[in-house]
Amino acid sequence: MKDLHSAPFPSHHSSQRDSCVFQPHSLRSPDFSRALVGGQKGYQTYRDLPWDLQKIHQPAIKIRQLEPWKIVLIVLGTALAAAVTIGLLVYFLSYDQKLFYYSSSVKITNIHYHNELSRQSSGRFRDLSERLERLIDRTFHNSILRKKYIRSRLIRVSPDADGVVAEALLTFWFSSTDSREALRDRVERILRRGLKKYRGPLQIDVRASTISSK
Repeated sequence: MKDLHSAPFPSHHSSQRDSCVFQPHSLRSPDFSRALVGGQKGYQTYRDLPWDLQKIHQPAIKIRQLEPWKIVLIVLGTALAAAVTIGLLVYFLSYDQKLFYYSSSVKITNIHYHNELSRQSSGRFRDLSERLERLIDRTFHNSILRKKYIRSRLIRVSPDADGVVAEALLTFWFSSTDSREALRDRVERILRRGLKKYRGPLQIDVRASTISSK
């Protein structure tokens, strides 16, 4: 009697056992770079991916729409900021100027001092200020300083032995680097030239009329 324990199994069982041996495989993540390549092939590969992987890889971009009034405010704010910036640059780079004040003392010999001339609200004071300011304005508007001259204003009338002395404040717009005294000499020469040409009811002593810095 044959030894049953020593009998080998049939060969077909052995081959079937070998075929059922677990063969390890490395798990690889899907290559999204190829799936996203443009063209028909890339698109088809992307479609072949599982649905959950497609959902994960799709970029979640949410476009937030602004309300119209917010857009208007942003545009207006940007325009205002740009205008202010440009204005400051133009001012500091091209028009770095400041106000210069000069006091003009004009001696008038055909007017006798009256108490009303001490009040700026009186009719005599207003009449004299209108005539004198118009004379000074015309003088500088017709001079080389016409673009620098701003205005003149009669501020005081004082008695004098031969009449009155009218003190007017002259305002100019000069560069901040200009010499105040050098400009004073130029202002005085122009004013005296205009007083000499004056042919009006006021009799002015040109030599006694002066300009001083304030």
